[in-house]
Amino acid sequence: MFVPAPTVGERVGLVAQEVSSAGRELSMLSWIGGIATLAGIAALVITRGGMGMRAIVIGVILIVLNFAVANYMSWILVPVLVATGLISLAWSYKTMKELLDR
Repeated sequence: MFVPAPTVGERVGLVAQEVSSAGRELSMLSWIGGIATLAGIAALVITRGGMGMRAIVIGVILIVLNFAVANYMSWILVPVLVATGLISLAWSYKTMKELLDR
């Protein structure tokens, strides 16, 4: 008759699943990373090695970032939520303390 409420762990799991299903949108990082890598290679060829290494490094970092976020979204989500909450609490405390000291 009664449906038990989901536990906190189950709710976090559901949120992580929803976020990871939205992770398909992260393919833009791979596209931009690939374009940056290609532009870096072209710059290296055109300038005979004088420029372009930064673009290659940025492109590779974007591709690796896409892989990490897509695979470890649930592990990244919870610490980010906790950190955001802690920052909000600290900022609220600081603001309230300044208002009450006036």
